[in-house]
Amino acid sequence: MEKGKLGLLALAALGLAALTMATITFTNVSYWVINATLPPAMKYPGLDTQTANGQFAKVSYYYSNGVNITRISIIGFTGDPTNYSNLLLICNKYYQGNIQVTLQAVGTVGSTGLESYVDDFRVYNSANPQQYVEFKGTSVVQSTANLGTIGYGQCITLGAYIDVDPTLPATYANGNTVLATYQINIVMSPQ
Repeated sequence: MEKGKLGLLALAALGLAALTMATITFTNVSYWVINATLPPAMKYPGLDTQTANGQFAKVSYYYSNGVNITRISIIGFTGDPTNYSNLLLICNKYYQGNIQVTLQAVGTVGSTGLESYVDDFRVYNSANPQQYVEFKGTSVVQSTANLGTIGYGQCITLGAYIDVDPTLPATYANGNTVLATYQINIVMSPQ
């Protein structure tokens, strides 16, 4: 083949390649309308927060980066496994259907260096304690628990079990020192 024809052929191939790589862009308008209402399910302090005027279990709420965070503070007794059977209620007060509830153990939040003294920590469904998420020290042992569904006007009661190592130095066993903070997401899906 002649050099001229080869050059034209190469140029044509290059042009064809450029056409196949071209991007077609068009605009289709969409409107995203944002409304707000109360969440279909809410979290409320359980009866254990009233024991000894809330000295051993407390529930508080705050916002961080636009996310509603529920903080549950509990005291474990060194060497004596401690069980709270009515710590937090997850209630369907606003949604007319069923809501699927799942616990997800995410991990520790920050580090205190004292997490290893938490021999066992579980959050569970009080009606069915076999549905739980679990931590040992900084490790997630059981990561998810499907708690089932709650119908309109119903609640699921969450409990917590904690076992603090008896070798925890007395300077940290003062009821105020944070040994560990664990993130557990409560995932609620309307059905």
